[in-house]
Amino acid sequence: MHSTSPQPDWPQILAEWSVIRALDEKAGWPEPLKESPTAKAAFVAEAASYVRLRALDWREAEAEARVLSAIDSIYEQHLGAEYWLIKAGDAEFWIDDAPSAPGAVPSRNFVSAEHCTVLTSHATEPDDNQLGVAFKAWQAGRRVAMDYWRDVAACRVPEGFFAEASADGAIPIMRARFDLWWALFVRALRTVLGEANPSYARMLQALPRLRADARRPDQKYVLTALVQEWREANAERYGLLKDIHFPVLQQRAGLKLRSVNAWFERHAMGFKDDEAVRDAAAQALGRILVSAQPPDLPAYGNN
Repeated sequence: MHSTSPQPDWPQILAEWSVIRALDEKAGWPEPLKESPTAKAAFVAEAASYVRLRALDWREAEAEARVLSAIDSIYEQHLGAEYWLIKAGDAEFWIDDAPSAPGAVPSRNFVSAEHCTVLTSHATEPDDNQLGVAFKAWQAGRRVAMDYWRDVAACRVPEGFFAEASADGAIPIMRARFDLWWALFVRALRTVLGEANPSYARMLQALPRLRADARRPDQKYVLTALVQEWREANAERYGLLKDIHFPVLQQRAGLKLRSVNAWFERHAMGFKDDEAVRDAAAQALGRILVSAQPPDLPAYGNN
């Protein structure tokens, strides 16, 4: 009986791949870290975790907030103060399924009050005007999402990208102590992340479940259709606004996964699976940073 390989943490893998490429192929490493492979591994892991948070999680939350605000505005125009009662959960309502084709009629699904694309608070059979409002709300949300993700794509690593990094981590110390190198690293990371949309990590994460759904005996749709449906349903939040050939995405991601795992094995064997190895790598990085640390920053590792 063959054991199933665990699902890779694709957001982390793609963030690590981006940081490694920015450092090894473009910016290089500052002198104190060049001779310490384990310290390199610790820094890549820390930087990649921050990139994942800043380039995926925070942006998705901001995109969702902007889309919901645009939808709120449309429904408030048509429903007035009653809309806010609905959002507060004081009434039942119907919502649309965000049709993908212009002019399409939204399907009607009864859902809980946590959703906000409201058709009406009372009607069990929404009329054409109510469906039209729902479509306007969806269009408003889609426009806001397209504008937001277009701006993100234009510069995925803007000024201040690393401003929220933990004060006692490696990032602020490296930035302060090796400022010229840091500028090269940020520019290199901007280039790497500008070449691909890291949000497709979300699609990679969803594929095993979609593949399992496609194999269900009662499933009417093939995997390609399920992937397309999933992408469209998550387009605004994740910035997945264009179709993609997912087998190619999987193939390229597999190459990145093998590349990242091999890199960590070369630099700190067992880093991915052994906490003791990760702790030793963090200590190696800490020793380097202690000697290089500006006096006005918190001590590295005090978290």
